[in-house]
Order: sequence, then structure tokens, then C-alpha cells
Amino acid sequence: MLETKITIMESKNRRPSESRSIIDSACSKRYVIAIMGFIGIANAYAMRSVLSVAITEMVEDIHRTAIDPNGCPGPLKTANTTNPNAEFDWSETLQGHILGAFYYGYVFAQIPGGILAQKYGGKHVFGVGIFLTAVLTLLTPIAARIGPAYMIGVRVLEGVGEGPTIPAMNALLAQWVPIGERSRIGSFVFAGNMIGTIVAQSSAGYLLKITDDNWPLVFYVCGVVGLIWYVFWNLLVYSSPNEHPTITDYELAYLERNLKGVNKNKNTLKSTPWMSMLSSGPMWGLMIGQIAHDWALFMINADLPKYMKSVMKFSIAETGVWSSMPHVLMWVFAILTGWLSDYLISNGKLGILQQRRLFSTIACIGPMLGTLAASYAGCDKIKVVVLFTIGMATMGFFYSSMKVNVMDLSPNYAGPAMAMVNGVGAVAGIVSPPLIGYLIPNNTLLEWRNVFWISGGVVIVANSIYLVLASASIQWWNDPVPTSETDDGDTDL
Repeated sequence: MLETKITIMESKNRRPSESRSIIDSACSKRYVIAIMGFIGIANAYAMRSVLSVAITEMVEDIHRTAIDPNGCPGPLKTANTTNPNAEFDWSETLQGHILGAFYYGYVFAQIPGGILAQKYGGKHVFGVGIFLTAVLTLLTPIAARIGPAYMIGVRVLEGVGEGPTIPAMNALLAQWVPIGERSRIGSFVFAGNMIGTIVAQSSAGYLLKITDDNWPLVFYVCGVVGLIWYVFWNLLVYSSPNEHPTITDYELAYLERNLKGVNKNKNTLKSTPWMSMLSSGPMWGLMIGQIAHDWALFMINADLPKYMKSVMKFSIAETGVWSSMPHVLMWVFAILTGWLSDYLISNGKLGILQQRRLFSTIACIGPMLGTLAASYAGCDKIKVVVLFTIGMATMGFFYSSMKVNVMDLSPNYAGPAMAMVNGVGAVAGIVSPPLIGYLIPNNTLLEWRNVFWISGGVVIVANSIYLVLASASIQWWNDPVPTSETDDGDTDL
């Protein structure tokens, strides 16, 4: 019956109904999915990153009396000078553990999240993950006041809540996004992490300024926004096109024709081929390559506000705004490079694998050069912000390359596969904040420069391994039964 419907639709919509296809596309449910997914990921990253700004006002500064001979001029401080609303005397090392605690839960929840998304669909796993994180964000001020151990515990549980979100979103997009739209829709959705970080850091800085450093308020605002989003998510989103009650026949037929490698009958899928994935070179390339991106991104998300305030001596409002600027341009690049990627691939300018390799390399080298250059720019605030912003903007190339590469390898197991990739990459979030806290006991410029050199080395090595092992072909373990279908993604090297 469905095949007959597809044949009829093909004959009706070849050329004469170009206007109808435009109208249908404008109302497409896959774009609703993309917009809601974008907002959901923005919420997730806002809730995880708002602590990075808030912690600069939560913690007393009285234990820092050393003068940085290479530091920038700022307000004079004495041993008794501190923010009157700061409640905690946490060392830099303890702050690093608190910021990194999120990723313990995040890594732990990746595989279970991927399995759940594979079994129950991406909608509910993604939605419940954001809901739980929102509730825990509301509880953060209480946990902080009880003690640092409780604060760490809440952050770990937030990681557990958010851990399934990226695997679930990959599983959802694999069911909804045809291969010809994968780069631009995938980059648009996953670029929500930048918007979430931008809004969280800039608005947190502004709220702290106008409320005289009332830091609990920033957590309450983020948590409430997450809960409101969850209501609309349940009303508007479905795990697959066949489940959607109001999808048009035109869009359903279009997706049936263009969802390459996706098995519509989940009952025929075998259990997740974990061992096959672990024996796959391209999967190992992706997992190691993800470390390159995550190391740079988590460093900027968690520690750039601290650098802006402690080294560059920005005010708290300026810290929020300028720390978010790299994410603004990164988001613009992510959207533009998504369209550029689909154009280059669709018009035969680049093969899929060539595009994935080239854009992922730009996304790694650019941030490394930008952060290093900023650390050598002295106390010229404008130059430092510009260098950070330009360097991190190039990370936008990641979202139309390595981030969607999982769907190239296995549309059927995109959720579990992304769980493995994201889980390994998130180890960077466990290691980098405590390591940075250890490396910057006095928050001096030279200490931070060492951090940027180490981060650059990690990024280059990890990306080099990805380049060697990368593939854009559907892997043999994607199919529940033997099939003759192949992908020519690796043919134009």
C-alpha cells in the first residue's frame, strides 16, 4: 500500500508540482523536530554551563593574595576584599572537581541512554533527560549550601540526566533526516549547544549584575525554562515519521525514498552489535576524534569565564558577555558550514569522506591557534576577545563533519553508536577541569598559557588519528540481515 502511495506521489510531484513541494517543505514535521531539538540541546548546555559564570561569584576570593607579574591591571584587592554575597571558600582544585563532576555522570549514562533510545525511540529518552536535568538545576543552590560533596553529587546526577540526550537526538535525526539534508539539519540542531552556552553565560552575567550577585537566581531561571520546553516537546515531537499523526503524505513519501540505510521495522533489528562496533576502525577514529573537539569545547565552556575575570580582569557582566562571544560566531559558522557541506557534497565538489575530514581538521586547528594567540596578546582586551572568538568560531566546522559522521556509519544504530562516541569524548570533561584547576593554582597568565599549549597538543594528536581511521560508508554491522546495499561515501578519496 505504501509503495503504491509512493509511486503515485512520485508521478504527481516530479516537476509540475514544484510549488507544492515548497509549501509542504515549509510545513515539514522534520523541521519542527529540528527546531525543538535545537532548543532542547540549547537548554541542556545552558543548564550545564551556567555554573561556570555563577561560580565566579559564589566563591570567596580571600585566599588569593599573590600578585601576577604578567597579569592585567584591575581593581586593587586585599586579603579582606571579597564579594559580600560569595558564600563558599572553595580552592581552585575543588572548583575544578565540581565543574568536572558533571562528566562522571555524563559518561556513565551514554551507553544506557543509547540502548534506551534504540528500544523506545529518541523522543522520550531525550525529553526525560532534559526534564531531570531541569529539576536538578533548580536544586543546585540547596546542594551547594549543604556542602561541596552534595554539590558534586547533584552535578554527577545532572550528567546522568544529560548523558542520554546526544545519543537520543542522533537516533531521532537518523529516523527523520534524509542524507541530502543531514549536514545542515544536523549542524543546526547540534549547534544548539552554542546558543545555550551564549544565553546562559551572557544572561547569567547580566542577572548577577542587576541582582547584586544573587547567584541562586541564575539556576532557577535555567531550570524553569527547561521544564516549560519539556511540555512543548511532548506535544510536538514523535520518534519516527510513521508515528506522527499529522505528517503529510508528501513528506512521508519523501522520507521513505531518501532515508538511506534506515530499517523502518525495529522488530527486525538484532541486538545492538557492541563488539562489532568496538572492532570497527571508523568507530575508533570517531571516538578518539571526539576527544579533540570535547577537550577544546569543555575547556572554553567551563574555564573561559574564569580566565576573563581572573586574568583579564573583566567585571562579572563583561565576563558573561565576552565569554559568550566565541560561541556566537561558532554558531554562525556551524549553520553556514552545514549549508556549505550539503552544497559541496550534492554538487560533487567534495566526497562525503573528504568533507568530513577537511571540516573536522579546521574545527580542531582553528581553536588551538586562537587560544594560544590570545594568551600571547597581553592585556589588550579587544585583541584577546577577537582572537578567542575567531579561533573558537572555526569549531563550527565540527557540526557538519564529525558530529554527523555517526549517521553515515550506522543509521539503524545511530543512538548506541553515538553513545560510545560521545561517552569516550566526554572523558575529556572529567579530566580537563580538575587538570586545569591543578595547573592554575594562582590563576596567572603563564599558568593559563601552559594550559592552552597542553590542550593544543591533545587536540592535534586526537584529530590526526581520526583522519587516518575515518570513513563515510554504512558499516556492515548496520544491517540486521545481509543486504546488497552499499554506500559510495569512501570512493572519492
